[in-house]
Amino acid sequence: MLFYNNLIFQVSGISALIAICIGFITGSIVLYRAIKTKERIVFSFFLAVIFTLSPWFPSGFGYLIWLFTQGGFLDQSFYILIGTIAIPVAIIAWLDVYMATIRPQNRKLVLIIFSGLSIIFEFYLFYFLYFSPNAPFYEILGIITAGVNPLDIDYKGFVLVYLAIVVFSACATGIHFSYTSLKIEEKAMKWKGRFLFLAFCFFGIAAISDAMIDLGPIFIIIIRLVLILANLFFYMGFLLPKWVRKLLNLPLP
Repeated sequence: MLFYNNLIFQVSGISALIAICIGFITGSIVLYRAIKTKERIVFSFFLAVIFTLSPWFPSGFGYLIWLFTQGGFLDQSFYILIGTIAIPVAIIAWLDVYMATIRPQNRKLVLIIFSGLSIIFEFYLFYFLYFSPNAPFYEILGIITAGVNPLDIDYKGFVLVYLAIVVFSACATGIHFSYTSLKIEEKAMKWKGRFLFLAFCFFGIAAISDAMIDLGPIFIIIIRLVLILANLFFYMGFLLPKWVRKLLNLPLP
């Protein structure tokens, strides 16, 4: 049983670290495009791409810390913090892209609503992590399931509610965004819509599966591959790079 638990930890940590590295590579390409074009929307998409990986930061970076410290772990509050603190940045950045493109007249209202909800979330997070040490930690935030995987966090309370709202909002608006692109006659836009549709579907599957299903090593690998594909499709769908255009016989910009 000890070997099986250790195998889950190794598979989860390595696969999460690989997914994060690939996400950072594609995110760096998006950032380069944002700097080059000086387009705010592209920069917002960069933030969304990078920080949608936040829930997997504890497994990936925690595994890296474990390697460098030869088996050590940081405080549980640190892993909860790095896994959640940047999620508001991801959803607000994505909604900025979505609203500015699809419904610009409602952009400010939607961003204000989600910003307010995110401020409440951040206050809740920091208060119970660092300013209320005697609070019932498990019921309020979540706990690392050390018996199975010392980097697997089972979120509770308002954290779980907020994460559910974020995943549902991101996937719903993302699928609508891709559907809108599919209705455009231009072939390049249709392909962008297809890639983005796959990206948001795969992201939803990865996020829900990691949060709600007790995964074994094989399924962890499958779900992390789904996460990697989601990130690649985000990159391909939003930027449609030249190498993808050549593969699809699309005209170069």
